[in-house]
Amino acid sequence: MTGIGDAVITDDDVLTLLVERIPETRYLVEEKYELGQDEAPPTVDTELDLWANLIGLLTRPVLLPALEHAEPDSDLLRRCFGFVEDIYAGAGESRRGAIYFQILECLLEARPYLENAIPYLRGPVRERVSHMLKHYEVEGYEHGLPSL
Repeated sequence: MTGIGDAVITDDDVLTLLVERIPETRYLVEEKYELGQDEAPPTVDTELDLWANLIGLLTRPVLLPALEHAEPDSDLLRRCFGFVEDIYAGAGESRRGAIYFQILECLLEARPYLENAIPYLRGPVRERVSHMLKHYEVEGYEHGLPSL
């Protein structure tokens, strides 16, 4: 469980939070879960879909395409990485693993993904990416990311 302010975010809350924060994912959620337009995403038993949902509803269709642009949509990226920060902070090992492998590690697939993501990385997510860059000895980031 994770907290934002006084609210506690469970794994089952992630899908609802995704659609609220990043409406660009709504049509994908509706399609996957066979929802009617404006029907609320499921809030039970979705923790089993977490890994597939992160990669299939956020990373591949929304986040990575946004990071490819020479002039990325700063509002979209701020919302995407804000969502990632919120579900990462205070999360258990399983959710942190899903975020690491299904979102953060994907930033290494192409140089523009990483370079365009860096300005939006904050807190524990930035620290995790910095550690990942050092561990994988990514050229130019052998010492991780600079502090903010």
